[in-house]
Amino acid sequence: MPCLHSESLPSLPAEGKYGVTSARRGSQGSRSKSAKKGKNGEKGSCVERNDSKKEQRVITSAGWFFSPLWTPGAKTQRMGFRMGKDSEKVKAWLDDHSDSARSYFSRSSRHWMHGCVERAQAAQTLITEPRSRLTILGRRRVSHPLCGPSRGHVHPSTMERPHSCLSVHQTDDAVCLDRAWGHSTNSPFSPCVSRSKCLPHSLSSPRPAGQCMRGESCNFMMRLFGGLIRPLQNKIICRILQHLSEITQAQRCCLSMTTVDKTGVKCLGPLFQSDEESVYGYTQAEWDKCIMGYVVSTGRPLNISDAREDPRFQIELYEREEDRPTSILSVPILNHKKEVIGVVMAVNKSRPGTCVGSFFSEQDEKVLSSHMVLFGLILENSQLCESSEQERKRNQVLLELAQLVSHDYPSVDAMLVKLAAVILPVTKAQFCTVFISDDSSTGPFSKMVHIKHKESNCSDQCSTDYDDNDISYMYAMHVRNSMKTLNIINRASQISKLSQIRSLVGTPLRGKQRDNIIGVCQLVNKMAFTETEVFSRADEHFLEDFAVYCALGLQKLNTEQRADKTRAKLAVTKEVLSYQISASQEELEALEEAVIPSADVLRLLDFGFSDFDMSQTAMTQAVVRMFLDLNLPQEFSIDHKTLCQWVLSVQKCYRSNVVYHNWSHALRTAQCMFAMLQTKELKSNFSSLEVLALMIASLCHDLDHRGVNNSYIERSKQPLAQLYGHSSLEHHHYDMCLLILNNPGSQILSSLSLNEYRACVLMIEKNILATDLAVYIEKRTKFVKLAQSNSCLWTDDGHRELLRSMLMTASDISAITKPWPVQKRIAELVATEFYAQGDREKYELNIQPMHVMDRENSTRLPHMQVDYIDGICSPLFEALASICESCSPLKEGCRRNRKHWQQLADGKEEEERIKK
Repeated sequence: MPCLHSESLPSLPAEGKYGVTSARRGSQGSRSKSAKKGKNGEKGSCVERNDSKKEQRVITSAGWFFSPLWTPGAKTQRMGFRMGKDSEKVKAWLDDHSDSARSYFSRSSRHWMHGCVERAQAAQTLITEPRSRLTILGRRRVSHPLCGPSRGHVHPSTMERPHSCLSVHQTDDAVCLDRAWGHSTNSPFSPCVSRSKCLPHSLSSPRPAGQCMRGESCNFMMRLFGGLIRPLQNKIICRILQHLSEITQAQRCCLSMTTVDKTGVKCLGPLFQSDEESVYGYTQAEWDKCIMGYVVSTGRPLNISDAREDPRFQIELYEREEDRPTSILSVPILNHKKEVIGVVMAVNKSRPGTCVGSFFSEQDEKVLSSHMVLFGLILENSQLCESSEQERKRNQVLLELAQLVSHDYPSVDAMLVKLAAVILPVTKAQFCTVFISDDSSTGPFSKMVHIKHKESNCSDQCSTDYDDNDISYMYAMHVRNSMKTLNIINRASQISKLSQIRSLVGTPLRGKQRDNIIGVCQLVNKMAFTETEVFSRADEHFLEDFAVYCALGLQKLNTEQRADKTRAKLAVTKEVLSYQISASQEELEALEEAVIPSADVLRLLDFGFSDFDMSQTAMTQAVVRMFLDLNLPQEFSIDHKTLCQWVLSVQKCYRSNVVYHNWSHALRTAQCMFAMLQTKELKSNFSSLEVLALMIASLCHDLDHRGVNNSYIERSKQPLAQLYGHSSLEHHHYDMCLLILNNPGSQILSSLSLNEYRACVLMIEKNILATDLAVYIEKRTKFVKLAQSNSCLWTDDGHRELLRSMLMTASDISAITKPWPVQKRIAELVATEFYAQGDREKYELNIQPMHVMDRENSTRLPHMQVDYIDGICSPLFEALASICESCSPLKEGCRRNRKHWQQLADGKEEEERIKK
């Protein structure tokens, strides 16, 4: 729609009466025609009479649109959307519904384009049918009170067709809009071309050339706001500035966006000029001196008629006389929060058709300010697009870096080359240098990896040599000492053959502790084909993210290297241990060739078995006999030599300096398990694999016992507690059992299938862990209930596992069921071991031991034994006897020994009473 000329302003009625939508204007026009038919007819006849006397003329402007900028209600309609008193609510709604606002402007622009096309067609028809069209246009002019003052006449021969216009359907497509700007010099929305070149002269206002006067409803700005879906390019910004130069009749216009420096101070960013698509940078020293900076600091427009006479600014800073401005109009650009995000400055007002300068009027200030409303939204939208794109790019980079760090690399160089291949293309840097610190190095850095961009002219892609006198090394030292990011740029005079560094940004690599600097990474020389050769804040953020992943990668590699060394040490330790636990060839041959006595001779089926009168050779032969009688070698193809080697290795893994938990205790436990498994109830219900797992577990359940319990392991913070956490000793016994089973020459499970091996090992683990009394107490209640209710089912896997656990505990504490002399001697051995642990707790750990381990309570051993039988032993053996009647001798032996201990306890009480 054509704009209203400023000369029409005095004749306008009060209040924003004409600030209505096109539909409402149409209804008003129809009412005017019906109300003033006679008058319209009179006017139409006058036009016809004039046509007969003069050459044919055409009205050049109907003035059908009036911007709210110049109405008295403009203050309440600042956004140009005819909002009235509810403007603040509308603004808030538009802020929360940006998509709806964009759709609204797009529809408005499309309707306007439809109107332009219709009026252009009407004007073209007017040339061929002048008289009929004159009547219609005459009526429309009379019906609208704004047409009179803005009417003009021109001969039809001077009319032009539009050179190049966008399709109405293309106005919604930002790509089409951008192509039209980029490929057509006569685009109807180009700021370089007057709108009269696009629209017929009969539909243009007789305004001075370049005067848009549309304010916030400027079609050019509306097209930008409605169609821009990506960050503004420099050429578009320059065309906007050219458009602002035209509407203000300024010699040139410039734009600068506000930014925040590293110290957090607001300053001006790059400067855009209307006359060329180049960007110039401001220096911090000019901030308080330039006019644009003054407008940013005050947040108000500034109109100077003669800048040379204004004492606030030092115009003498301009080098040439012709470059010094005279009249200046500068207006801030605000976002939706009314914050200054930029400033536009128009320089040197010019009168049309003359070279004489003038000053910017108040009307120019209003027009420029009204344009800045939409321009602020456009810039804010562009900044949102740009920040969104930057965040998307950053997230993609972080994802790629995270994926690369998780990979395995043969060396540090290979990892850094992969990581740098991600950061170099994004930041457009020529080099990436990483300095690495090492504790073993005498200098600040032990290594440097220098990676070159694949598009650079350098042949080397990676190098590790560096010189202490190199300038990049000095910058790295500065970053290492300051522990802060450094961003520098060298002037052309500072670049020499020795140092080709034009720009550099460096940041420290931090370890687990923030003040632990493990290296420095640098990006060197922004590529020459970029817009600027300076690394931006976005590049700094990319480098800082890159430094985080570099540090993670270095720590990962260091951890892997330490783990490899640890594994190598463990392999060596295992090799040494394997040699130490292996029996000598003489011992192996003696056991292999020996005649193994029968179970009856060794009394292996007797629950009262004792090993006190047995030699070490007889004890190993007893173990072999138990495996032979259970038919395990034949069932699982266990070689006799392998079985002998395994038995001797198990014997050697029990510590001889431990009083109770030694090889003798292991043999007694295995013998009790063997005797129970030979009973008819258990023998007929347990599988051969379960029997094998129970026998291996019972013989190995206390391997490498240290003579202390789990409580002492945890209190003394031994490595076993750190390694396992709970049931530390039992887990260690199981690991030692696996070590022997996998030791060459002792692999008695080698003939098992994979499934059988896994099932057997799992049962061995559960069986050994069940010997922890804490685990036994947790399971005892369920087992006692099953025994009392006689509901134990052999077909239930859970019941079978529970029964195996109880058999392990029963075998482990079977010493309480032995004949009284044997039981009394074993109890004294247990007490000796307990008292030794109590002494260590008291004198080494400075803690009070449990009463059963305190040597001062040695006279109360009978009482403690009675409590032990009542609390631990009796419930288990009674429940076990109810399930397996053949195990009743264990229950009876436990009862007999309780009576003996009770008699001793009563005797001790009598002695104490006599003494007292």
